[in-house]
Amino acid sequence: MPSIYAVAIFFLAALLNLVLSAPLAVRDVYAPPVLCPHNGTVWKVGHKHNVTWDISNPPAQITNRLGMIVLVKNGRLDIDHPLAKGFEITTGRFEIKVPDVKPGVYKLVLFGDSGNDSEEFRIEN
Repeated sequence: MPSIYAVAIFFLAALLNLVLSAPLAVRDVYAPPVLCPHNGTVWKVGHKHNVTWDISNPPAQITNRLGMIVLVKNGRLDIDHPLAKGFEITTGRFEIKVPDVKPGVYKLVLFGDSGNDSEEFRIEN
């Protein structure tokens, strides 16, 4: 007659086998690459510019369809002052007005289902 420990170990091994062999859930994270701004782009404070991203390969179901665009300076995201928010992430572009910030090198992060950052670009007065 097997011991209670042997039965418990057998049961746990069988359970672990079931868990490990179960198919993984497919996540529908959408992180479209930012196309513009890119290296070499110069934006002027107060002017309007388009932020564009590649929408050619969206997943079948996007969990969060509403986008947000924020500036990044020295690796710090300015979440408190988004350049845009609440737009449909599948549009591929959004026009923003460049805020009155210190001239320098920046990046943008496009949030929707996931975040994706642009290449570095310059903002000047």
